[in-house]
Amino acid sequence: MFSVLDTCARFILLGKLVFDDFGLLDPITVRRVCTDLPTQKILGKALNNAPNILLHFIHSCPDLEKNLVELADTRCSDPAETCKAKQELVHSFAFELLREKAPALYDALPWHDWDFSIVTDKFRLWRTKLLLCGEGTTVTIEKCRRTAGVYVLEPVEIIARYLEKKGGLEKVKRLKVLRSSSENIPLGPNSVELAIADSVGENPDKAFKELARVSSNILVLCTRPEGLCPPVKWFCEHGFTQDSVRVNPTGAALPCWWFSKSLD
Repeated sequence: MFSVLDTCARFILLGKLVFDDFGLLDPITVRRVCTDLPTQKILGKALNNAPNILLHFIHSCPDLEKNLVELADTRCSDPAETCKAKQELVHSFAFELLREKAPALYDALPWHDWDFSIVTDKFRLWRTKLLLCGEGTTVTIEKCRRTAGVYVLEPVEIIARYLEKKGGLEKVKRLKVLRSSSENIPLGPNSVELAIADSVGENPDKAFKELARVSSNILVLCTRPEGLCPPVKWFCEHGFTQDSVRVNPTGAALPCWWFSKSLD
């Protein structure tokens, strides 16, 4: 098994990722980059010599303009130090950069191709409406051809359009892509029978409340090496039951969690 560091390095080579690719990031991800405390010091060094990225960040998050300008004003006279800072940032956000730069390539990541029988063993697809959110929806969507309907949450416009196109190519019927996130779902109570989330975002409590409102059951996958999954304690406190799912083609068994209103 590769470590997360090894995996990021391979993504950088695979996607030919460079610091200028930060200009492709959507506002939600830009905010994550700008507010991530461990990256603040290196972010200032990198932005000091990248006015195009600084402007993109400011346009994406106008409320952070003052902080970003102050960060970018960090004096860094050593070109080698600036280059190192940019490389470290690319490494830290390799997953996000690859997703924006090459969605189709991102689809090929092995942990997104998980064994869907964990769902079909519990639900009859032809009478089940699904909600997909989080990472890997571009892969999972092709497994939903025979469902009673599928909603996909995707706040990033370029990915949303890609999902709609892929859904058509894969002949997924009754598909609707919603330009939103798991923290604000534009659906009524109990709209679906199963919500599948690969990670639950940066605000798991809010996401869980929304997912439990619109869905009778929730399956949270933790397949990505560096995903946004809460600790085991959080799942236990919220009434989840632990399970495992096999990831293709590696065959590795990775953790997942089930929640059902019927158990309350």
